[in-house]
Amino acid sequence: MSKANTQDIHRIFSIHTLHRGKYMLCFLCLLFVMGGISSVIPVQEIVKIIVVLFTIPGILYISVKVSQNPSEWTLEENKLTVSFKNKTYTYPFAEIDHIRSLTRSGGNLYVIYFHKKSTARYWRNKLFQKDDDSQLLHEALLESSVEYYKF
Repeated sequence: MSKANTQDIHRIFSIHTLHRGKYMLCFLCLLFVMGGISSVIPVQEIVKIIVVLFTIPGILYISVKVSQNPSEWTLEENKLTVSFKNKTYTYPFAEIDHIRSLTRSGGNLYVIYFHKKSTARYWRNKLFQKDDDSQLLHEALLESSVEYYKF
């Protein structure tokens, strides 16, 4: 599951993250499209509402699949690195004030608070996914020198 190696100074964790903007855009667009399609169906309004309600799980599934942005979190002795397919962010612990993991329906929101700059946010998804290394990352962050809170 985890690529964590106890012999190395750093550990790597695979986390299922989503691109939040792409997810919200896709979800809302598909919801409006289904609403538009149901509005031209020549049936009673209650039937149209039920049709849209029954399409929401499919809309949610498509939105999650379209906006997947898997990441690898590398926790080293004095820094945290978050790597995506085409971009990498490195955060030295000296610049991090604390990290919060906020539980949300469908996953977690990881928020990294810095001393001098704005926060970094990463949306972890657990819908329609196999297990990732979130629990192992949680345990590693608790053991690290950075302040970590899980809500």
